[in-house]
Amino acid sequence: MVPVSVDLSYDNEQVTLQRSIDGFCHRCGTSPEFAQTDPLPVNFWLGLGDLGVLGLGTDIGGGGALEIAAAMETLGYHGAPGPLVGTFAATALLDTDRTDELVSGTTLASVGGHQLYPWAPKASVIIELDNEGAWLVEPDGDMEEYETTGGEPWGRGPVIRTKRLGFAELAVARAAVAAAAYVVGAAHALVELSTEYARNRVQFNKPIATFQAVSHPLAAAATRLNGSRILVRSAAQRLDRGADEALSSAAIAKLSAIASGTEAAYRAHQLFGAMGFTLEGPVAFRSHRIRQVGLLVPNQRQLRTVVAGGLNLSN
Repeated sequence: MVPVSVDLSYDNEQVTLQRSIDGFCHRCGTSPEFAQTDPLPVNFWLGLGDLGVLGLGTDIGGGGALEIAAAMETLGYHGAPGPLVGTFAATALLDTDRTDELVSGTTLASVGGHQLYPWAPKASVIIELDNEGAWLVEPDGDMEEYETTGGEPWGRGPVIRTKRLGFAELAVARAAVAAAAYVVGAAHALVELSTEYARNRVQFNKPIATFQAVSHPLAAAATRLNGSRILVRSAAQRLDRGADEALSSAAIAKLSAIASGTEAAYRAHQLFGAMGFTLEGPVAFRSHRIRQVGLLVPNQRQLRTVVAGGLNLSN
C-alpha cells in the first residue's frame, strides 16, 4: 500500500500574511486592556483594512478560505476584537459595490439570526443568516443593545427582510472556517501561556509542570487542539476547491474547535486560579473571545444540523 499524505501547512504567502498580522497586532498592543474603553478601536480596524485582511476571499482582496484561516489563526492568537467572522460572511453574500466599504474597514457588517445580531449597534449592514438562506434586513423598530460577556455590542430585536441574498452556503462555510480558525488561534495562545506558567510556578520546591495532574491535562488539551487545527485547514482546502463536502467539513471543524478551545480555556482558568478570572489577566479576555465566537452563526445547533444532513441520518 502506498502511503498517502496531505500537506496542510500554509504556503509562503500565507505565512507572510500571518507575520504581517502578527507584527500589526504587536504594534497595536492587543492585550486585555486593548478594547476596554472602546470595543473596536478605529485605527485597529482601519489598519486591518489597509493590510487587506478584511478583503480576503473577495475580488478586491484576493485569496480564499486558506488565507482567511491563516489570518484568523493569528488574530485569534492575539485576541483581536471586531466583527471578523461577520465580515467574511458578508463579503461572500453582497455585491462588489456593497463590499468596498466593508473591505476598507470604514463600515461594519452584522451577521446574525434569531433576533440576535453581533455588532448591530455599530453596523451599517445587517444580514440574517440561517439554514434557509440569507437576507439583508432592517430593524423593525428600535433594536435593544445586548451586553455580552466578551464586551461586544450586540443588538436584539425583530427585523424586516428587505432582500434575499445569494451564496448562503458559501457564507455559512466561510463563517464556520473563519470562526474555527480564530478559536484555534486563541486556544493555542492559552495553551502556550499555561505551559509557560506551569514551568515557572514552583510548589513543593518543584515546577508544577512536573506534576502529572498539571502536565497531562495540558498535553491532552494541546493534542485535541492540534486535531482541530488539522480539521480547520482541511475544511479550508475543501472550500477553496469547491468540494461537495466543504460545508459539512467546515461545520465539523468549527464544532471541533469549540470543543477543544473550550477545554483549553478551562485548563488555563484551572491552572491560573483566581488570576485566570481577572479581566486584567492574560486568560479571561481570550476565553471570553472563544465563547463569543462560538455563539456566532452558524451556531452549534445549526452546525450539528449540517453535519447530520451530510451523514444522511434521515435515510
